[in-house]
Amino acid sequence: MTARLYVEAIAYLREGERRFIVRGQTAKTLVALVASGDRGATALEVSTWPLRFAACHLLRRDFGLSIRTDREDHPGGWHGRHVLETPVRIVLVADPEQEDEAA
Repeated sequence: MTARLYVEAIAYLREGERRFIVRGQTAKTLVALVASGDRGATALEVSTWPLRFAACHLLRRDFGLSIRTDREDHPGGWHGRHVLETPVRIVLVADPEQEDEAA
């Protein structure tokens, strides 16, 4: 079994705080969205791991996060810039792969 990134976070929703845990690509996506702030992020900007931000759908559907996707045109077509609109605080990030390398 492959070790996966583990993130615990708190979303500040209208109905109150919601604590949640995400793993793997969804965790990487959440960290990238939180780190990018108001400018948002594209898949190309974090191209070391995703071809697209498919995990945005899961964050919206499963955790009620508001993530805006803006269309940005470029010479070859367009891409989406994803902006996390729901305030989220990351409480814990655990990366078992990093821990294994340090051991």
